[in-house]
Amino acid sequence: MTKALKLPVIDLSSSDRISTANSIRQACMDYGFFYVVNHGVEEKLLQNVFDESSKFFSLPLEEKMKVARFFPLHAEKLGSSTTSKGDLKETVSISPLQPAESFPNQWPSKELLPSWKLVMEKYYEKVLSVGKKLSYLIALSLNLDEDHFDKIGALDRPLCFLRLLHYPGEMGVSDEIVYGASPHSDYGMITLLATDGVPGLQVCRDKLKQPQIWEDVIYVNGAFIVNLGDMMERWTNCLFRSTLHRVMPTGKERYSMAFFLEPNRDCIVECLESCWSELSPPRYVTMFPPIRSGDYLRERINAAYSS
Repeated sequence: MTKALKLPVIDLSSSDRISTANSIRQACMDYGFFYVVNHGVEEKLLQNVFDESSKFFSLPLEEKMKVARFFPLHAEKLGSSTTSKGDLKETVSISPLQPAESFPNQWPSKELLPSWKLVMEKYYEKVLSVGKKLSYLIALSLNLDEDHFDKIGALDRPLCFLRLLHYPGEMGVSDEIVYGASPHSDYGMITLLATDGVPGLQVCRDKLKQPQIWEDVIYVNGAFIVNLGDMMERWTNCLFRSTLHRVMPTGKERYSMAFFLEPNRDCIVECLESCWSELSPPRYVTMFPPIRSGDYLRERINAAYSS
């Protein structure tokens, strides 16, 4: 039986930015996960998004398949080490609202879901604002100027995706371990997750240790669960963690919404100056040299869907 993990809670309304940044630094080194509260996204808006998400996933499969970037059950397998046929979830993603040619949004029919586009666009903009605020605090936590990620071109045209996820309650019968989301670390910079309170999310703080020890992430009403991706781990020379996590089915239907704050596709990701020294040289120079954000994300996404 897994135990519950007590993650740090970061109050974004605090006027003491240095203290907040220091708390984030410790959380990122110890866990790679933390909660944020008083983030400015209204509870009513969160509920509206969950309601619209439920309406979408309740549509017949043929209607959902008409929407670009909808993926049905088992279409994705996040964990490369598993033998399962695919994760037990269905998803739909919303691209940047100022889309590049390669990321056009296609919305559900207004006749079926008249409020869907308006609600999702409003939520997208709100969470993007929270993500940028976090990026400033993370920069401070790394002893950088708070606008550092702006200066290096990471956030002038960020590649942000809002992903709605639905995990069905029915698990079916299988001889294999069934995952809602198989063990993985996120690919990019920062992820902000909202859930409906149904459990299932677990983290493994030491991804190299065997056997792996998994701990439950408990629900905190009104909070976002924030975690760092592999790109941030790479930027920080492994000072900050990109933590292995998974979603295990519980027999209950579950909804969540993940917002991925990713850098501009042309941003070069390389070890930050404040994260290396003679005693701790850059780990990624030889094995993993500097790389364009867009190229890195494309490689990781293609691998997840190749199965």
